[in-house]
Amino acid sequence: MRANPQLNGSDYLMLGFDHELRRHGFAGNSCQIVLELNSTISPGALKKRLAELVNRHPILNARPGGIFLPEWKLPRRPIAPQVRVHRDSPGLRQQLADEPLAMKRGELTRFDLIERDGGRADIIFTWAHALMDANSAEHFLAVVGREDVPLPAAQPALPSRAKKPLKERLKLAWKNVHLIDEFCKSPPRSGGLRRPTAPARQKFRVEKFSADETSLIRANAARLCGALGGAQFHASVSMVELHRLHQRLGCASQGYVLPVPVGLRPKGTVEPLFSNQVTMLMTQFLPEQLGSTTDAVAALKSQTASLLRAGMIESSETLSGMFRFLPLPVYMAIIKQGLRGEICSLFYGDTAAVNPLLTTFLGATIEDFTHIGATTPSPGLGVIFYFFRGLMRVTVFHLENHFSDAEMSEFAANLRRRLLNP
Repeated sequence: MRANPQLNGSDYLMLGFDHELRRHGFAGNSCQIVLELNSTISPGALKKRLAELVNRHPILNARPGGIFLPEWKLPRRPIAPQVRVHRDSPGLRQQLADEPLAMKRGELTRFDLIERDGGRADIIFTWAHALMDANSAEHFLAVVGREDVPLPAAQPALPSRAKKPLKERLKLAWKNVHLIDEFCKSPPRSGGLRRPTAPARQKFRVEKFSADETSLIRANAARLCGALGGAQFHASVSMVELHRLHQRLGCASQGYVLPVPVGLRPKGTVEPLFSNQVTMLMTQFLPEQLGSTTDAVAALKSQTASLLRAGMIESSETLSGMFRFLPLPVYMAIIKQGLRGEICSLFYGDTAAVNPLLTTFLGATIEDFTHIGATTPSPGLGVIFYFFRGLMRVTVFHLENHFSDAEMSEFAANLRRRLLNP
């Protein structure tokens, strides 16, 4: 790995979200993976494994910096991530979720081992989203937890594309700016800060589906979106239920903006591991397109096909890469100004099947798996879809000063029902 690798456009976007969250008093743009183990593990063995990794990959202990172009400032003496041991207690998981990473001091990852009754344990892996995306985080956990998964070699970069002339790059980036301007003809409106006295913390709930329920959801997705349209189905259902939530709260929006993550890695690879290899395909739903799941699916499929024909994936990637030259406060101000103060209407993720290497962790069997994301104060709500050992999971996460637990419980229950009966 070369000295001080640069942050790519998506890395910098995630760093911008971190800035926005911390500015409002939240822990930052940190994500978590929770592994439920059938037995406890040795903290010493985990520390040893992490020390090996950080010595080989000092980026795990780097800090973001740079004046004109953001880069990872590699440490002179790498320090292994923290491994903390806790006895399970009420409120502990919320406390750990609300504890920020000290990114400016190079803390980009953290491990918490929670010992439960009956000799069982949970591992909570917290990482800065600016460091890597969810698929990278899953593979990193597999490397940490299994001796038969070799440590990755010095991190290669993706094959470089021929750099376009500045005039062409500006033209590409402008296409994305123009798209946002079109969205503003029916601007999004989030619920906003509806509970100002509530603590600045994020909460989450997980909807788990049985094998029969998962099969039914897959069949619904295939019927409405085609054999490979699972992510489109999940996004469409989410947007229908988001619109219904807005209606119940009396804050129906003229339009709903949904950034759909698009993977940029070649299929079958996790390289580069410590990097966000996604861009955002910006889509919009109008209220009349959200009367039913069928209507939402038709709108999303038509819009996606049009955006792909227009080359909007390359446009989005180009724009985010050019934005890296802006200071974070200016960057976030421009993003919010483009949508009249909003960032999006829903934080949406679909990581598909969990990495199949995650069956054991340092000798203990992994019995369950949970993804937890982060959402900025606008919109204050997000969902992540994933499959663990073939069974669907949906994590719904929200900011407590934007939505109540009861409102989110109803939203999650309605989301579940619509997945099963669209």
